Amino acid sequence: IFKPMTQKKSLQFLLLGLLWLLFSIPLITFGAATCAVFYIAFKILNDEDTPNIFKLFLKGIKQNFVQGLLMSLISAVTIGGVGFFIWWILTESDRGIVLILLALAAAFVVLVLNIFTYPMIGRYENTFVNMLRNTVALSFTYGRQTLRLTGFVAAALGIAGALFHLNPIAGFVSLLFWPTVIFYIISSFMAWIFYKVENPI
Repeated sequence: IFKPMTQKKSLQFLLLGLLWLLFSIPLITFGAATCAVFYIAFKILNDEDTPNIFKLFLKGIKQNFVQGLLMSLISAVTIGGVGFFIWWILTESDRGIVLILLALAAAFVVLVLNIFTYPMIGRYENTFVNMLRNTVALSFTYGRQTLRLTGFVAAALGIAGALFHLNPIAGFVSLLFWPTVIFYIISSFMAWIFYKVENPI
């Protein structure tokens, strides 16, 4: 599933991660910046010509701004809601196994929603509603890959969170690298899925 990384591709992905951090500071551009990362990442993985990453990034933000903004609002509501639900469960020791399992299931659904939809917006032109529908369809169609991808992303996020917990300085320094790792993991898996969709046997 993962394509080998050349030095050039590694530097390009690192630059994408840094651009994402920079353009995510104004929260209104967070969604469009995330879509722009995948818009370029698939070009890099497919060995397409990408002479000016910065210029392509701005183009990706411009053409995906509206859908990226809508998706970022959905991300904020769903992640915030699940985070509050998990916090509510953890504040009491007698919530019960059913609520714990429900919280884990909700966290999984939210993670899949965010993992799939941003790359789809970056890759394809479609209505926002259809993007969400295709997210559900692809996650079920490629269930094994979805579980594997979600596990990798959850692990990467867990490591980043652990760094912040153990040493805040190390956590902030890791911000220069962990977006690159996560974007590469997601784009590699999604590139494989998109290839299967676009080239049915």
